[in-house]
Amino acid sequence: MKKFIFLIGLLTPSLWAQSELNKKHNEFRVELVSAIASSKANLTYERFLSNRFSTGLSLNYGNSKKVNDDFDQGNRNTIPKYEVIPFARYNLSNGQRSFYFAEVFLSANGGDFRETILKTDALGHDYYTIEKSKYSDLAAGAGVGYKYYIKDKFGIEFLVGFGSNMFNKDKSPDIISRVGLSFGYRF
Repeated sequence: MKKFIFLIGLLTPSLWAQSELNKKHNEFRVELVSAIASSKANLTYERFLSNRFSTGLSLNYGNSKKVNDDFDQGNRNTIPKYEVIPFARYNLSNGQRSFYFAEVFLSANGGDFRETILKTDALGHDYYTIEKSKYSDLAAGAGVGYKYYIKDKFGIEFLVGFGSNMFNKDKSPDIISRVGLSFGYRF
């Protein structure tokens, strides 16, 4: 009997903590690694619909001097500027404080495109010119990740995902990546 009471005493706080985390259905996250590494802002809102399912929206904006310089010097032909990413996730683990998840996402993305074009002048001489234009596209993709909560409020998330642009493949990047380490607050 003493062992049973001792076991109930140990499990009760953890059960209470699990139920407190389940009462918190909203989370805001900031992706810090891409902000430091490439001056890219990434903000995410996630809504937990149940213990297994959640949906959310990520907004990305990038305007790095180094990336812009590489683009202007011809070292790259696209420069992504923005992404709007709705996603849906499924919790692959039974835990609520730390778990693996799988996600599917769409990415409405756009930016600048640069290409070198061969032209001919009125005298029949060929020359090359650089033309810059804007692109926008829609990508579909999937990813996996791991999330860990500290004190039922503060989350650390690692995510790896890839998608493919579908419509404007002449100008937009072929592959869209979702890789990052995020820190969030759940309420």
